[in-house]
Amino acid sequence: MSECDCCLHCGACCRGLLIEAYRLDVLREPRLLNAPPNNDSLTLEDLKDDDKCIILALPCTFLGPDNLCSIYPTRPNICVGFEADGEHCRQVRQEQGGDGGQQVKDERR
Repeated sequence: MSECDCCLHCGACCRGLLIEAYRLDVLREPRLLNAPPNNDSLTLEDLKDDDKCIILALPCTFLGPDNLCSIYPTRPNICVGFEADGEHCRQVRQEQGGDGGQQVKDERR
């Protein structure tokens, strides 16, 4: 996370990036198994192989109408590692027609 009060609820990353969920992610958040397009086609047992993961639909099923993540405390590691207002974040926002870099205060803190 960068040092600024960066936006964590514009939702651009959840609408524009493929989210991969691995075994550890599913152990922390079991609802990932039921998320489209997986819908139970991969099981926790299948995910024992490190080369298998669940790819979530776009926009992410867990993105709420308020652009907040409904599983934020248990979100996949790929989401945890995504840096709000980092270079990749600004690029995704710009691609989605967002501000491309304007910092917005995170109201959850």
